[in-house]
Amino acid sequence: MKASLRRTPRIALFMDSSRAYEQGLIRGILKYSLLHGPWQFFRIMPVVSGGSHANLADLKAWHADGIIWREKEGAANLLSLGIPTVISPYRSQFADYPNVLTNDAAIGIMAAEHFLDRGHRNFAFYGITDRYWSSARQASFSARLKKAGFCASAYIDAPHRSQAIRQSRLAGWLATLPKPLGLMVCTDDCSYDCVEACRLAGLGIPEDVAIIGVGNDELVCNFSYPPLSSVVLNTEQAGYEAAEMLATMIRNPKRAVRNVIAEPLHVVTRQSTDLVATEDRNFAMAIRYIRDNAGHNLGVEDVVRAVPVSRRALYQKFHDILGRSIHGEIRRVQMNYAAKMLIETDLPVTEIATRLGYPDAKNLSRVFRCEKELTPLSYRNRNR
Repeated sequence: MKASLRRTPRIALFMDSSRAYEQGLIRGILKYSLLHGPWQFFRIMPVVSGGSHANLADLKAWHADGIIWREKEGAANLLSLGIPTVISPYRSQFADYPNVLTNDAAIGIMAAEHFLDRGHRNFAFYGITDRYWSSARQASFSARLKKAGFCASAYIDAPHRSQAIRQSRLAGWLATLPKPLGLMVCTDDCSYDCVEACRLAGLGIPEDVAIIGVGNDELVCNFSYPPLSSVVLNTEQAGYEAAEMLATMIRNPKRAVRNVIAEPLHVVTRQSTDLVATEDRNFAMAIRYIRDNAGHNLGVEDVVRAVPVSRRALYQKFHDILGRSIHGEIRRVQMNYAAKMLIETDLPVTEIATRLGYPDAKNLSRVFRCEKELTPLSYRNRNR
């Protein structure tokens, strides 16, 4: 008797590939299909190419086994099909379904620490109403700053208000805040309003207002002037896990489901925050020297020689402004460099250790674990 051929899973994928967030999810989904499929995908042709909106009748006729879907109007229609579904929401989470979410608590902390590391003492948050992730990022950002002894002003706007009104009101608010200011924007898409508001208020970026977004949408970040710093999200991993979750639901519809979380990886620093918020030029010079040489064997003596100030005075400046030693700042910046190399390259840990001046991978691993609470290999495996 011939073995029956396995039916190729038929997956409806409703995501707009024009944004970096959805692009990352789609790449992860396709990677899962390549490794564990193949899957056959039902997609809607873009309107510009003659396509239209999703038609429930077409989807029923196609006999989809599952759906991965970015929240849009018409949710009830798709959910009425009663087939396994994974949802990436933007307004609120869907009960009884696996949601693809972002770790908003970790995102807010990462943005706050980015500003704290640059010596900022004045902070603000720009968010939008009716978005659970904006509120969660604001809460986390404010909580981390409160822990450090600071508070953050907040401006929450309605996303559908006219652009001119949004920017005018935002400019008026920014003008009242103490400077220099570290401003977190809930997502890269909202950064344009902040940049234009600074222009209207006559505020320099980053001299008066340093701005950080979320999502690292390179088109958005690099179209901004100056280019926008942003928190990178591991959306590709989240997309892979969403596909894995859907496959599990198709095989066993009664199995308990869980949410999928896209984690923040690191901050891509561009011109919008590439400045230490201090009037002390020698301290700023020392910080820039450390960051410019993070990928090399760097010691305290190198930093002291690069700045026209005594060792004792420089030690005191680091303690007063950052609350840590020169060595502590070198180690922190180098471990961030190591984390970036672990995620974005295939360099072995031994080579990363050599670049940073560590005698072997074991010594690097010990320091890395103190900073990141994971070994280098565990960090790479979790975030790749």
